[in-house]
Amino acid sequence: MSPLMRRVLHPLVLLTFFALSAFHTWPLVSQMKGYVMGGREDVYMNMWHLWWMRQALWVQPQNPFFVPFLHWPLGAELYWHTLAPAKTLWGVVLLPFMSVETAYNVVLFGSFVLTGYTSWLLLRYLLERAGHGPWLAAAAALAGACVFNFSRYHLTHATAHLNLTALEGLPLYLLCFFRWLDEGKRKWLVGLALCALYVLLCDYYYLVYIALFSLLWVVAERWKRGPLLSLDTWKDPLVRRAAVAGIAAGLACVPPMVPLLLHAFPAPLQIHHGDSDYFTDLYAFFIPDTRSAWMADLPAKAREFSLNVMRMKMSTNLEETGTFLGWLTPLLAVFALWRGVPEGRRWLGLGLGFAVLSMGTVLNIGLEDRVSPVVLLFAVALAVALVPAWRERVWRRDVLLLLALAVYLALSEPLTAFNVPLKVQIPMPYVVFKHVVPLFSRGGMPVRFILLTLLSLSVLVAFAAAHAGAWASRRDARLGVAVALAVALIPNVEYRGLQMVVPSTPRLPPVFDEIRDAPMPAAVLTDNVQGQWEQMFHGKPVSYARLSRLPVRESALVNSRLIRAAEGMRNAFGTVTPEERDEMRRYLKEHHFKWYVTHYFHPIRHQFITDELGGEMVHQDGYVTVYRFP
Repeated sequence: MSPLMRRVLHPLVLLTFFALSAFHTWPLVSQMKGYVMGGREDVYMNMWHLWWMRQALWVQPQNPFFVPFLHWPLGAELYWHTLAPAKTLWGVVLLPFMSVETAYNVVLFGSFVLTGYTSWLLLRYLLERAGHGPWLAAAAALAGACVFNFSRYHLTHATAHLNLTALEGLPLYLLCFFRWLDEGKRKWLVGLALCALYVLLCDYYYLVYIALFSLLWVVAERWKRGPLLSLDTWKDPLVRRAAVAGIAAGLACVPPMVPLLLHAFPAPLQIHHGDSDYFTDLYAFFIPDTRSAWMADLPAKAREFSLNVMRMKMSTNLEETGTFLGWLTPLLAVFALWRGVPEGRRWLGLGLGFAVLSMGTVLNIGLEDRVSPVVLLFAVALAVALVPAWRERVWRRDVLLLLALAVYLALSEPLTAFNVPLKVQIPMPYVVFKHVVPLFSRGGMPVRFILLTLLSLSVLVAFAAAHAGAWASRRDARLGVAVALAVALIPNVEYRGLQMVVPSTPRLPPVFDEIRDAPMPAAVLTDNVQGQWEQMFHGKPVSYARLSRLPVRESALVNSRLIRAAEGMRNAFGTVTPEERDEMRRYLKEHHFKWYVTHYFHPIRHQFITDELGGEMVHQDGYVTVYRFP
């Protein structure tokens, strides 16, 4: 391939992923203005992020990680919040030229295009390093990149989580990491450090993911040469390069890490999930989620399983259900391993290991966390069959036959204890992991480890496409490239979803003009994140702040009776003493709360606002109810 063609490939790949991203996120590209992808609570928060970053860095320069006009009058800290500066900084550049919802859609859509491109760069390098020709490597890398980019994980999170949709930094980091280990050139060291910083500024957990991946990769590479705990380890050039990479990445991440550490104690409160919430089920790897295009064609039991996952395990976070790996896509990985993949066992081990971590603290099968001990028997039999070191043992066949018989008997007649079928909980490695690795004991979301499984799967699928293309190229080189490209159809078809939900943004009634034009000091009491989003229009301080983690300094405000009542907490509407009434009214007057804006009308709340707080309803429609305080 000529240098010119290698350069031309890059815009072609970008255009390809633009088209594929438009297909998978349709109708987003046709509704960029006046509509917003997803339309859920976090989407309003992320639009506000774009606006706030422009306010804090350009309009009125100030610390972007402290917002004086949220949680008014206290202010809100955003240090441990999912602000995703690497993505929301685009608000500074884009908002002068487009509406905030258009800017949000552009940034979100751009993440798909960039993730596809950076995945392609990584996979093309791995394929060329393995000896595949440049044309075949480019085509096969496209197939593998589709696995990672258009995975159900990516598509489901795109409906709400801008920070988790920003995957483009992970494959780019790994490209720089591998090239630094292979070549030792300074530009790759600088690249991996900058990529680590970029990943950190997208999502803190993703930095831990790539750090863990890098560590495991280097340990496995070291074991090929000798024991890790040895005096000779430091003499290994690869270990030295890995240490330099860790230092470089650490130094690059120091500026944002310092304020994080300074605000880590007392630890921010987890208000949305704990350390073990949101984990996947064994069946969920192979049964699509409810937003998959395959949902309607599934057998009744499979549909019921997906619906129950949504209702039970992910009832408050539907975006976490994207753990489907596919049916033919994993078979492509098996084909690649059969044909041969450099470090194939390592990629397989990493993929399976992170899949196990994604299952959380206890094994769940069919939404049951108590299972028959036959699962343990089957796992032991599988280990005996697959562990390479045991393949030549004289006892291997006898033990396998005995275990197979035990599994058959346990399946034909349930194992019992005290005359009832025995069900046990099987602890998973995440139980220990979350206490060893920083951050995860404070809210680890184990289900998201499936992302690294998908990364490993994308590598194996790329090699499967390369092997298929190499076989076809025996007849004609162009046919080989075409076959490798055709493999990309499999993940694109298996991972396709229903049309994305792209609702219109609310049209604010004229009462918001009154709020906007009111002279300061004036503030707005409100009930949810839409009230925070409306701040972009009226510019007044609001009582609400949607935060990923609640700083301890703000917990008393959030738990006060006035704020709980404003946000519709039912335990706030009991009998109010005259002293409490006077105190709440004094608080409203002292801090200049002139309006209460609620997005859910309820008679009990209405009575509380009018009788106890002295509010007067001045507007009501299908979107909002507004009260004015004296």
